[in-house]
Amino acid sequence: MNYREIVRKSLHIVLSLILLLPFVLTYFKIVFDKAVFYSVLSILTLSFNAIQIKRPLLRSEVKKFMRESREKFFMDIKNFIPVRSQVTSSVLDRIEEKIRGVEDLIDYQLSTVERDYEKRGGYIGLTYGILGVTISYFLFKDYALYGVVSLATTDAVATVVGGLTGTHKLPFTNKTVEGSISGFIVFLTALILMGVPFLNALILSVVAMIVEAYAVEDNLLLPIFVSFLATFMV
Repeated sequence: MNYREIVRKSLHIVLSLILLLPFVLTYFKIVFDKAVFYSVLSILTLSFNAIQIKRPLLRSEVKKFMRESREKFFMDIKNFIPVRSQVTSSVLDRIEEKIRGVEDLIDYQLSTVERDYEKRGGYIGLTYGILGVTISYFLFKDYALYGVVSLATTDAVATVVGGLTGTHKLPFTNKTVEGSISGFIVFLTALILMGVPFLNALILSVVAMIVEAYAVEDNLLLPIFVSFLATFMV
């Protein structure tokens, strides 16, 4: 696991803690509308990702605008000052070539930023996580708390530990045995500390471990599965 992935998962944990905020405030008898909080957070996150998705279109528009502006500029110069000598024409060509080089440099810098965003990729996962928690709250109300805790523990710990020390792959997935077991233990410990009976906590932790390892999008499905199961076991 590289430094970027560690930072991304650290951000994942921080945002999971933010998702816990409504429950923490309620615990301290502070009136807080969880439905409004999760709805607003979902809207903001979806809007942010929409901007990121459209960024390549912005880059092509900037490139097109610069090219057309350059061509028009030199056409106007040639119309205003008749180019009769080879020297004058050569100078204008060299100037245009330099400007074209600046355009290519700007385009390269923009494309580098886009590739860097694609490497980070965590924004998409975090968006699914927020949506998963929002759906969990509207379907299962305060049982969504257990879904949020599973995001902050099972998913994050499994990825970090698996990336740093994992050597044994689980079948049919790129997740590791070491990562999954670590996430399982941390979530199980958290549930026991929250007062969940051991057997129930064990079942919830096993389900969370399986969903984290094999779900198509674990950030979306993990909180939903755990919250649903918690309604029967907590």
